[in-house]
Amino acid sequence: MNRGLERKLLIIGSIWNLFTSLLTIFSYNTWFNKEGAQQLQNADFNLMITGTQLIDNLSRVILTFGLFMFVGSIVNFLVALKMQDNIIQYKVLIWIFIWGIVQLFSMDIIGFVIFLIAFVIYLSKNKAVNLSKMHIKAIIT
Repeated sequence: MNRGLERKLLIIGSIWNLFTSLLTIFSYNTWFNKEGAQQLQNADFNLMITGTQLIDNLSRVILTFGLFMFVGSIVNFLVALKMQDNIIQYKVLIWIFIWGIVQLFSMDIIGFVIFLIAFVIYLSKNKAVNLSKMHIKAIIT
């Protein structure tokens, strides 16, 4: 079975993850720091110190999440490139499932739907690959 559709979906998911990760790293992180600093301008000294540390810690979490999604998008792209036709690759199946769950937990509904569709299509084509192998074995014997 040709895995072209799964490859395309993984590449689309990879591009989507790349877009959202860059948006998180550069846009959301910058906005969060700017808004946090603006809210602390009129605060007293103790609140300003505590608030600055809190904003810094949350900014690091945002940056770490963005980097995690960036690395995930690169891994998804590489998985899509290494996907082979007419072979059931269980590690690819597990990866698509795990990354779909990551998308769900991060509330990325678009990414979740893309990887869910890729997972379901991959599973259905696995069944077809198994049936074709059994059919070939039956013909040979």
